[in-house]
Parts: sequence; C-alpha cells; structure tokens
Amino acid sequence: MRFRRLTEEEFTAVEPEFVKFLSSQGLDAAEWQKIKSENPHMVEYLLDEFSTFFWESTTSRITFLERHTDEDRWVFKFSESRAKVFRLIHKKDGGDPDVYRGEKEFPEEARGREIFLLLEQGLLPCTEDRHKELDKLF
Repeated sequence: MRFRRLTEEEFTAVEPEFVKFLSSQGLDAAEWQKIKSENPHMVEYLLDEFSTFFWESTTSRITFLERHTDEDRWVFKFSESRAKVFRLIHKKDGGDPDVYRGEKEFPEEARGREIFLLLEQGLLPCTEDRHKELDKLF
C-alpha cells in the first residue's frame, strides 16, 4: 500500500465522504452492514481502497507544506515532479537565522507519496504566502 489506512478517528472525521465512496461502489447502508457482518475481507478491502482514494485526493490538492518549531522552520513547495524546500534555523542568540534551500526531483507518480510522508512527519498544508515570505530571503 502506498499510503496507510485511515485511523478510526480519521474515518469518523470523513464519514460523509466514506458514505459517498460506498455509494459509488453500489453499496447502501443496509448492504454495508451486511458486508460488515458477513465478509470481513471485503470490509478490509473497502477500507484500504477508500484510504488510498482519500490520500490520493488529499495530496493532489496540496502544493505547500510547513512545519515550524522553536528551533527551525521548514516550507516545501511541490510541483508535479519536484519539491523545493526552505529551512530557517533560528539562532539562540536572536541573530539572523541560518537559511538553507534545496530541491528534490521524483517521478510524477511519486508526488502524492512524497507529500504523504511529510504529512506523517507532522508538516501541515500552508498557503503560498508563507512560501513567498521565505523566498524573499534568497
């Protein structure tokens, strides 16, 4: 699996989307209950399929990611086959931060996975404005 299965809490948060997904598979509420009680393998399959659909859909809409701590700040910008990263390391003495810039290329089909891995590390989607703030430093 390219992505992990959604947690129970995550499934609860996206329940309306999961219901739509089941409907697109031709399953109504009664049929879903029947599958849950009679076919655990099909339940596992559908949970995995929806999780993949969810992560692919979510990561395809993300262009910018950010993580900010007391020590540093990371901002990523994704195109279809490349990610650019800015990192500011805050100095304890309050002086100008150290600034680093890098980029990584990857096959287009790997874009979602790259974003997913960063989300799993605690980065969050951010706006283009955050990225532009750091871009000015270079």
